[in-house]
Amino acid sequence: MKLIVCLSDDNGMMFNHRRQSRDRILIADMLQHVGTAPLWVTPYSASLFPEDCASLHVVPDPTKVAGENDYCFVEDTPLPQGLENTNEIIIYRWNRLYPSDVFFPCNTSAFSLIKSDEFVGSSHDNITKEIWKK
Repeated sequence: MKLIVCLSDDNGMMFNHRRQSRDRILIADMLQHVGTAPLWVTPYSASLFPEDCASLHVVPDPTKVAGENDYCFVEDTPLPQGLENTNEIIIYRWNRLYPSDVFFPCNTSAFSLIKSDEFVGSSHDNITKEIWKK
């Protein structure tokens, strides 16, 4: 599985059962990165994506159904602690400190940063995209 997450400066993911932020250019970048591969999301995250997105699959727990070469965007579901079935992590960093009560809990020591790019989003002056691989 290829895991996708959005994180604040303290690795926060959510606050009070809500996403910290959203950005339409980030979503466009994510869809371009995924291409035609399956993209698994929860019903909570589905509203971020265009309704006609052919690669989008909506299920309650995407980490349990995503295949080896599938992408899984996670905001509101528990992440697999050991990341045994994860071969790539794409992290979008908001480059801001938002209030958080849910944090990225995974140990990424088995992964190496292979690419990092910055871009201007629709709601953020600077978003960093990191690609980590085993």
